Amino acid sequence: MPPRVLSKVPTISQVVPGAYVNIVLKQDQPTGRTVHGIVQNVLTRGNHPRGIKVRLNDGRVGRVQTMASADAPAVAALSSSTIAAPATAFARATSDAADAPREQIGLDAYIRTAPKQRKRRGNHASSPVGAAAGTAATPVATATPTPVSATTTCPVCGDFEGDEAAVSHHVATHFDG
Repeated sequence: MPPRVLSKVPTISQVVPGAYVNIVLKQDQPTGRTVHGIVQNVLTRGNHPRGIKVRLNDGRVGRVQTMASADAPAVAALSSSTIAAPATAFARATSDAADAPREQIGLDAYIRTAPKQRKRRGNHASSPVGAAAGTAATPVATATPTPVSATTTCPVCGDFEGDEAAVSHHVATHFDG
């Protein structure tokens, strides 16, 4: 059996505040969908096999899967003007990032499964047990049913009358002879 190859996640020395990283959010762990951003806080004390947990500048929390490429627009804007004016460089980097979409979201991210219907237990007003348990059942008005189908006469003998099903059965007895 060949040895199992583990995915290489960045170490604690690589993941520092201000680093541009790709993370997997908790709700995206089954799909493995990643989002990217700039590290605000490192939440894990040491190396972790599934990735170091971090909080991004926008508040999202997840585990670092890879270091993002340095050619991203926000990082380039941040690194090109940090010497001249650090506060304006950060404002420019965040405003550029706000204008551009941060991640590609598929339609499957918006699909929610319906909650399972739970069986109810206990007293119900409609059940006889609930009515006997002290709740007075309201009387239901019952109307006498009116006949919906019209009577039909047998086309063969003309003597038998009944509804359509009975007449068709009677007609069949004329020919089963």
